Amino acid sequence: MAAKIATWLAIIFLTLTVPASAQIAPNAGELAAYRGLHAAAAEGDAAEIERLVKTGTAIDARDNHARTPLHVAAFMRKQDAARTLMRLGADPNALEAQKYDIVTIASVADDVPMLKLALAGGGSAKNITSPYEGTALIAAAHLGHDEVVRMLIAAKAPLDPSTIWAGPR
Repeated sequence: MAAKIATWLAIIFLTLTVPASAQIAPNAGELAAYRGLHAAAAEGDAAEIERLVKTGTAIDARDNHARTPLHVAAFMRKQDAARTLMRLGADPNALEAQKYDIVTIASVADDVPMLKLALAGGGSAKNITSPYEGTALIAAAHLGHDEVVRMLIAAKAPLDPSTIWAGPR
């Protein structure tokens, strides 16, 4: 099994010829302008998230880059905020404007604690994400994030190159 995984990872590395597009995290101006759930997520304020959702604030509201509060929490590495948002019903598989989900955001950032949380909260290692239409496994392998790659494989990320790379051939 280890030899098969190593072979597939080598194939992935060799077939990646298109450079990865950088994910666009909220910038300082956007963070300063955030209000409501986006601000609470950016600050990691789980109590405020809880309060806002209970008063009817839309949990999957979008900013100008189609980021939900959960995307913001993942970009900002705010685990308590992400955990609270998912517990209250935020969609862990939602895609932002660049087509990234929280599993891919955490994988690219080599953020193992957030990735564990995302997978436990219903995020899928099978999602086709990014402008290049690949999986989080491709991004993590390309960046050399060993532990993330192992976690994604354990989470049943597809290993067949025909199912994990839908982008340009």
